[in-house]
Amino acid sequence: MSDFARQNKATDAKIDTTTIFASGAFKIVYKGKYTKGERAGEECVCKIFKSESVFEESYFQEELKVVAKALEIVNMFNRDKHINQKILLNEPDVWTFTSGNKKGKKALIEPMITNFEKFNSNSGWTPKESSPWINAMQALSHFSYHTSNRRALLCDLQGGVYKDGFVLTDPVIISTNQEYGPTDLGVEGISTFFASHRCNQYCKVQWLVPHDKKKHFNVQKSTAMVLPNRQSRAALTCRLPG
Repeated sequence: MSDFARQNKATDAKIDTTTIFASGAFKIVYKGKYTKGERAGEECVCKIFKSESVFEESYFQEELKVVAKALEIVNMFNRDKHINQKILLNEPDVWTFTSGNKKGKKALIEPMITNFEKFNSNSGWTPKESSPWINAMQALSHFSYHTSNRRALLCDLQGGVYKDGFVLTDPVIISTNQEYGPTDLGVEGISTFFASHRCNQYCKVQWLVPHDKKKHFNVQKSTAMVLPNRQSRAALTCRLPG
């Protein structure tokens, strides 16, 4: 179900590929504007993989799988009314360029987010200061672990505050069987996250926590990832644009 999805609701957009809006270790983001559909005239973002990226082939499948799982968790959190405002999640679509020098190339398109902030990372970083939204996002991550019966953790929460709630984008799912792509740090990632987590007024005392709460990775604001098919579990640092 997608009750709390923020969707494109558009069929076409004009993307400015002459200027990079943001760039990560393997992802480039361009700004654009919807031209057809309910959002015509509104700003959007276009996310593509760098051509040399080793993750390009599996990116779209893994990204949409993460978003689907994250949306399932966000829907439950909202319906349970753990906070008195709603959290939305940008739900990207895979579109294909039909003209220009990127003709035929696939990209993720989603609505633009303003007032961008980051509230935690997949290695347990959180802002030093406290605020209702910071605490709400930490509770959302904790809730995800509890409601999945210790199998998954929604984190790397970032997006923008709006008058009617918060909009998330580019979340990470960490899972016990490491099925959500290169940013899924597995059991050791969950342990590292909870080594830094401090429950707040939005967390419930009955919510589950892992038995192992140790820092297996360096705590960092930027998103950490592990290379596929490597025996080493050392995480690499990268900045994933929103």
